[in-house]
Amino acid sequence: MTTVQVNDANGWLVWGERVLLVALILLFATRGFIPAWRHLNTDFPNYYLCARLYRQGYPIERVYEWTWFQRQRDRLEIDQRLVGFIPLTLPSMLPVMPWCSLPPLQAKHFWLLTNVLFLLATGFFLKASTNLNLQRVAFLTLLAVVPLRDGFRFGQMHVFVLVLLTFAAWLYFNDSGFSSGIVLAIAAALKIYPALFLIFFLFKKQWRAATGLIVGLSGAGLMSLYLFGRDACRLYALQVLPRALRGEVTDPYNVAWNTFTALLRRLFIAEPELNPTPVAHMPWLYALLQPLVHGFIFVVFMWAISSKKPDGDRAKIEWASYLFLLLFLSSQAGSYHFVVLILTAVLVIDYLVAHQQRILAGFAVLLYALICGPLIHLPRVSPTGWQNLLFFSRLGFMTLFGGVLLWMLVPRSAEWRAYFNFRNLIVPASALLVLVVVGFISTQKHLAGQFENYRARIATTPEGLLASDPVVTSNSVLFTAMTREGYAIRRLQAGSIVDLPRLGSNWFHPTASEQPDSGWAEQSSQEGSRVVRVLANAPEDNPASWKVEANNAQEPVVSRDGQLLAFLRPVNARNSLWVRKIRTAGEEPDGAGSSEIAGAEYDVREASFAPDHRLIFSSHRTGRFALYVATLSGDVQQMTRPTCSARYPAISPDGRWVAFSCEHGGSWQLRAMDLQQDHELQLSTGDCNSVSPAWTTDSKHLIYATDCGRGLGLTALAEVTVFP
Repeated sequence: MTTVQVNDANGWLVWGERVLLVALILLFATRGFIPAWRHLNTDFPNYYLCARLYRQGYPIERVYEWTWFQRQRDRLEIDQRLVGFIPLTLPSMLPVMPWCSLPPLQAKHFWLLTNVLFLLATGFFLKASTNLNLQRVAFLTLLAVVPLRDGFRFGQMHVFVLVLLTFAAWLYFNDSGFSSGIVLAIAAALKIYPALFLIFFLFKKQWRAATGLIVGLSGAGLMSLYLFGRDACRLYALQVLPRALRGEVTDPYNVAWNTFTALLRRLFIAEPELNPTPVAHMPWLYALLQPLVHGFIFVVFMWAISSKKPDGDRAKIEWASYLFLLLFLSSQAGSYHFVVLILTAVLVIDYLVAHQQRILAGFAVLLYALICGPLIHLPRVSPTGWQNLLFFSRLGFMTLFGGVLLWMLVPRSAEWRAYFNFRNLIVPASALLVLVVVGFISTQKHLAGQFENYRARIATTPEGLLASDPVVTSNSVLFTAMTREGYAIRRLQAGSIVDLPRLGSNWFHPTASEQPDSGWAEQSSQEGSRVVRVLANAPEDNPASWKVEANNAQEPVVSRDGQLLAFLRPVNARNSLWVRKIRTAGEEPDGAGSSEIAGAEYDVREASFAPDHRLIFSSHRTGRFALYVATLSGDVQQMTRPTCSARYPAISPDGRWVAFSCEHGGSWQLRAMDLQQDHELQLSTGDCNSVSPAWTTDSKHLIYATDCGRGLGLTALAEVTVFP
C-alpha cells in the first residue's frame, strides 16, 4: 500500500513538472523569444554597432564615448533610441561579427537562433554532468524566467557565457583541467568575471586548470592587442575596467542592480541627481562596509569550500558555489546576468536529490525561482533613506540561497567542531582583516575629492542621465543632454532648464558667439551630421526657420565675434578640421569660404577659437593626445606645453588662458595654462573625469562636465572658480 502511494506521489510529481515545463516554455516564447524577434530592444544594437564600426575601420576606442557612439547609430539608422558600449569588452562584439553586414533586426534573428542552440548545448552538458533527466534539466533551465526573458529580448551575451561555463565545468569534472581553463578564458573575454576562477583553481591547487586559464587569458589579451590596437586596450584597462569593477558604470545607484555595492551606495553616498536622499552622506562608512561585507562573504565561502576533502559530488558543489559567489559579490548585476545561475541551480538540485534531501531541494528551487523572478516593489514606497532596504528583494533571496550552499558545504559531523578551533580560524580571520584594510584604504583613496563639486553643480534635474559640452553666453548656458528619448540641446537660464525641440533627431555640441540671439548645434541623422544655426533664446520658434550652416560637419565651434565657424569633418574614420565664414542670407551651405585647417592625419577631436581667430585643437596624431595651434592659413604647430596627454581645449575670452583636461592614470583632470608664461593651474582632482571646460564671459570661471560620483562618462555640469 505504501509503495503504491509513493509511486502515485511520484507520478503526480512527474506530471506536475511536465505541466509546469509546458507553461514555462510558453512563457519564454511569448514573453522572451517572440518580443525579442520583433524588436531590437537595448543591448544587441550595442554589440552590432561596434562590430559594424570595427569592420568599417573606425577608431574602435571611440566606442566608449557616449555621444560619438550615438552619432554612429544615427548614421546607420539603428532603431534604438539610446546606445552605449560602456562597460562591454571589445571581444564581446566578435560573436555577432558574422551578421553585422545585415540589417540590425535580421542580424538579431540569427543571433537569437544561435542562442537557442547555445541553450540546447547547455542542456546537453548539464545532463552529462548530473543524474537529472532531461525534463528536470529543462524545467530548472526555463525556471530562470526573467534572466532568460531579458537575455533574449536584449540580445545579450550571457547565454553564450552560460554554455561556456557549463562546458568548462563538464571538462573540469572529467579531469580536463587545462581545457576547462581555456574555455573559461574565452568566457572571460566576453564577460570579465569568469577570469576570477583563477582564484578558485589556485585555492584548490588545481594547477593544470590554473595554467590553462592563464594561457587562455594571455592569448585573449594578445588577440585583443592585435585586433583592436594598443589605444583601445589601454583605454579599457585603465578607464573602463576599474570603474566597472567598482560598479561605477551607467547609474551606480540604480536599485535594479540589487547588489551590496548598489545598496550601500544608496544608503551612504549622495548624488544630487541620481541619489539625493540617502540615509546620510558618509563615504567613509561606505568605504568601510563595502570591503567588510564583500570580504566576509568571500572568506566564509572559501573557508566552507575548503572544509572537506573533495570527491566527485563535492567538486560539483564547490564549482556551483563559487559561481554563485561571483554573482553574489558582483557590483552591478542585471537580471540577465543570472542566466548563468542555471548552472549553479542544476548542480545544487542534483546533489540534494541524490542525497535524499528533498525538502531542502524544494526550498532551493523556491529561492532560485524567486531570484530569477521579477523584483518585488511595495506600493507607495519610494527608495529613499532606510526604505531602500525594501527594494533589494533579489539580494535577500540570494543571501538565503547562499545560506543553503553553506549548509551543504560545511560538514556537520565531528569534523564540524574540529574546524572551529583557533588554528583553523586564524587564517581566514587574517585574510578578512587584510581584505578589509586594503579595501578600505583603496576605496577611500578612490573616493577622495569626488564629492567636492556637488555644491558647484549648475544644472540639476531628477535622474539626470548626462549633461556635457557646455557653452556660456552672456545670459545662459547651453549644453548637450541625454534624455530618455535621445540627445537634446538644453538651455539653463535664470535657474530654469528648457529643451530645444528635437523633432526626432539627436542634437549635440551647441556653440554660441558673444551675441546671445543666435547659436549653432550639430544635428545628427542617417544622412550624417550637419551644423544648424538656431535661435538660442527662442526654442519655441518654428524649427523650419533654422538654417543649415554646413553639411557633413560635426562638433561646431564659433568665434566669439560670430564671424567664423569651425567644425570637424570625418575622412576615412578620422577627423579633419575646417573653418568657414558664417554664411549670410541666401548663401548655400558649404559655399565659398570653407577651408581645411588640419587634415585627417591629425584626427582632430576638439577645437577652440582665440580672439585673434587662431585655433587650438586636440589631436590623436601620435598615439596620444596633444594640443596644436593653427592659423587660418593652415600653419599648424604642436604646443610644447602641456606635456601630458591633453584634450578639450578652451581659450578664455581675454585670450590669455587655455583650459584643458590632462590624463592622470586613467582619469581626466581639469587644468588652466597661461599662454604667455606657460604657468599651469590644477583645477580638479579625484579618481574620476572632469572634461569639456567652457569659460564664462569674464574669463574668471569655468563650466565643465564631471562624472565624479556618477557612471563613467555620464557627466553632470559644475562650475569652478579660476580667478576669484
